[in-house]
Amino acid sequence: MVSDSCKKRFGKIMLEQMQLLEQVEIAPNIFSMILKGQMVAQMQAGQFLHIRVPDDSKLLRRPISIAEIDRDNLTCRIIYRIEGGGTAIFSQLTVGSFLDVMGPQGNGFDLSPVRAGDHALVIGGGIGVPPLLEVAKELHAKGAQVTAVLGFADKSAVILEEEMKKYADVIVTTDNGS
Repeated sequence: MVSDSCKKRFGKIMLEQMQLLEQVEIAPNIFSMILKGQMVAQMQAGQFLHIRVPDDSKLLRRPISIAEIDRDNLTCRIIYRIEGGGTAIFSQLTVGSFLDVMGPQGNGFDLSPVRAGDHALVIGGGIGVPPLLEVAKELHAKGAQVTAVLGFADKSAVILEEEMKKYADVIVTTDNGS
């Protein structure tokens, strides 16, 4: 069922004004943002959101992976890196702001074949690590033994290591060995 807070529905993709509940810089130029909205009920691991930059000079939405889903509280966490003017604007938004969000998009990951006792290996690097957090969380909840190999440019860019350790055995690598 779709809430009245969703303006439109395109198949499974919705358009909604999601509220920014929290924003924190977790590494240099990498931010964690928690959003609240009805579309969270439709999200699955591996999907992403298309977010409109609140600046009329920025025409294109920014695709950002969903890092965590909390259906009970209708919140999701996204993690993004400042790459240009649009994401720089995101980093300046304050708690209580609303973002024009289209999603959830993408097919997500089919985790249904995984059973308790299975071994799962998740591998990602840099800004590709965030969507693996929800994957590890859901695999762990199914009783799978999860190993996560996370790669980064250097020690200062390492993100989500502690969060991932709640659900997986974690191996961190860096390009420069730091």
